[in-house]
Amino acid sequence: MSTTELLDQFVQEARECLEQIGERLLQVERAPGDAALLNDLFRLVHTLKGNCGLFDFKPLELLVHAGEDLLDRVRSGQLSYSGQIADALLDAMDLAIELVERIASDGRLDDSRLAQSQALAQQIRARLNDGKAATAAAADAATASTLTPATAPDWINALPEAQRSPGRVLLRYRPEPECFFKGEDPLRLAMATPGLRHLDLAPGIAWPEDANFDCYQCRLDFLLSCDAPPAYVNEHYRYVPEQIESYQVPAASVPAPAVAAANNSGTSASSASNLEATQALLARRALQIWDEQRRLLEQGAPNAASLRATREVFAHLLQVLACEGTAGDGALVPDLDASLSALMQVPENAAAVLAWSAQHRPGSGAKAAGAGNGNSSSGEDPSQESGAGSAGHGERGERGQRVLKVNQDKIDRLMGLIGEMVVAKNALPYLAQRAETLYGQRDLAREIKTQYAVINRIAEDMQHAIMQVRMLPVGTIFQRFGRLVRDTSKRLGKEVRLVIEGEDTEADKNVIESLADPLIHILRNSLDHGIESPAQRLAAGKPAMGTLRVSARQEGDRVLLDISDDGAGVATERVRAKAVERGLIPAERAELLSEQEAVQLIFLPGFSTADAISDLSGRGVGMDVVRSAVERVNGVVSLSSERGQGTRIRLSLPLSMAVTNVMMIETAGIRFGVPMDLIIETVRVPAEDIHHFKSAQTAVLRGRVVPLRTLNSLLDMPCPPSLNSEGEHAVLLVRLGQEPIGLIVDEFHGTSDIILKPLDGVLAGLTAFAGTALMGDGSVLMIINPKELL
Repeated sequence: MSTTELLDQFVQEARECLEQIGERLLQVERAPGDAALLNDLFRLVHTLKGNCGLFDFKPLELLVHAGEDLLDRVRSGQLSYSGQIADALLDAMDLAIELVERIASDGRLDDSRLAQSQALAQQIRARLNDGKAATAAAADAATASTLTPATAPDWINALPEAQRSPGRVLLRYRPEPECFFKGEDPLRLAMATPGLRHLDLAPGIAWPEDANFDCYQCRLDFLLSCDAPPAYVNEHYRYVPEQIESYQVPAASVPAPAVAAANNSGTSASSASNLEATQALLARRALQIWDEQRRLLEQGAPNAASLRATREVFAHLLQVLACEGTAGDGALVPDLDASLSALMQVPENAAAVLAWSAQHRPGSGAKAAGAGNGNSSSGEDPSQESGAGSAGHGERGERGQRVLKVNQDKIDRLMGLIGEMVVAKNALPYLAQRAETLYGQRDLAREIKTQYAVINRIAEDMQHAIMQVRMLPVGTIFQRFGRLVRDTSKRLGKEVRLVIEGEDTEADKNVIESLADPLIHILRNSLDHGIESPAQRLAAGKPAMGTLRVSARQEGDRVLLDISDDGAGVATERVRAKAVERGLIPAERAELLSEQEAVQLIFLPGFSTADAISDLSGRGVGMDVVRSAVERVNGVVSLSSERGQGTRIRLSLPLSMAVTNVMMIETAGIRFGVPMDLIIETVRVPAEDIHHFKSAQTAVLRGRVVPLRTLNSLLDMPCPPSLNSEGEHAVLLVRLGQEPIGLIVDEFHGTSDIILKPLDGVLAGLTAFAGTALMGDGSVLMIINPKELL
């Protein structure tokens, strides 16, 4: 992997890690006593710090390290989680996000932000002194209680009996399989255990078959015995507490004479024996890995990268065996320098490396021969190894779907290609029509239509599959709301509880990203204007804490988002007065509005009820921005309010924006397209059933009076709409807000999937058109935007 690819991966993982850290910080603030949350938060920060160690990002590493130390104190009970600690950690997270974005844009992180990082790190470390009230005696008591369970665990039986002497601390260290990618070295950590007296290795999670073996996963358990105080051991493994099981052998478990005999049995000889046993075990494990590498080479020609990795493994194993001084059976490693030199001269092909590995395998000839047929050099039963491999393979299959991270640009490229395929597919019906009408080839036209049906099915399946790849849960947007509500309510002196529902609901990535700003506007309005202060709520007979609820669900091909609060609701008399004061509506018109109609005035451009401009409101760029952004993605926004009970805003959004389904209509001899999600129905209305009142036209449809407009007049075409042979007008019933309105056109021409291209340049000002689409016959179809047109 190149440095650029490694840096891109770091940025992506750091962003994901910081998102999760922000979410956990808010959860811990609500439940500071939840040990699982604290451990999870600590692990995330520790992982981020380990990733920073791969690069020279001093400002970021300094900041994250300070946060890690503070969380370690909180997790160990030496500090109580408080609002001040939460503020300091959230400030550190904000700066960390800025630093990661700087790395993403510049590819590096200079020392210009070092002073800011150091200052914030010092503020965090100043909080470390807040926990001096926790006594060391209490900490020792807690440590002793965790290290001495009521009954001894079964795993201690795997340790030699001599290592289970009274007072000894016995440990089972089970590293995570992905620990290498977090900058961890389990063997080094185990070897550095304070007072280490014995180290044994055992298979952890079941090993898979050779073909599925992943050398980048840690699949070992470490069994240790040490005579250091429990507090020292606890401190040594403070970053991986959930991977440790500890047991301190009670002093009363062995009779006094036996204890005395053990203490007088020659400590130096026992220590030397334990060290030799540990070295022999490590050597045996190294030779097993050696044989596994040979078996992998025998299964087929690996690629160049795998071959280089195998050669490096062989070299490293030789060095390990040389350091231990034994080949597992007492034999010294033969001719190490010559072996390493020969390894570096082997051509990069599997056959040569395989031959070399058989010739230079450390140990006796019998063992080398045994390695060739797959026998374990440690004398273990090969059938047991095979059984473990089978179990591991089964476990691998049971883990579920594997995730492949793909660059977004590649997905967008696929979406562009499927769009071109849709356009090309739509050309086939025109070819069939030309073959039949122009050349009289009816059979050929029939074959083209048959192939069109096949290609259409494949294209729809591909379109659906790629759209599923682009689908993201709306929870990716909801995650940032917790911090927004926390900080804003704190500044306003209000108590607000955020409830999020349906965060697993999925929608197209572009739709989700377009929601971020509108939803932030809505939440700020609810916090600033909707939910009252605690004193006002108590006076109104409500709980002091208000509730802000964000929910999502899918209905058909739409995603519905509801944002509701239990605040005071919309004061319609004030809304009317402000709309008149700002010249947005005449006073006489305002007085005639119903309560529900008056509420909708807040969507007018430039409307605001704030008396003073602040960073939250008062600039007149609120709900009209929300409506424009939602309609830009073919969505609909509606608002309802009840005085004293609260307000609800609903966003109805399409699942995807990639391919648009339109109905083609014709008027004045020109074809246009209208998005299908805006169409209620198409009807034929007899001319005598259309009523004229001055310049207005209406018709009664489904027992309801519906206003009618002529598309020709809206597009400034002088010709009148045409009638069919039965004296009927073609009426397209579209949705305008909550009300239907009819467009009188000349003819309907069915539906089609199109790739919508927005207008640009001087044509971008034609708001009556949503864009254009290239049709299968090479013509350009103008797509009408009924909301702007009407």
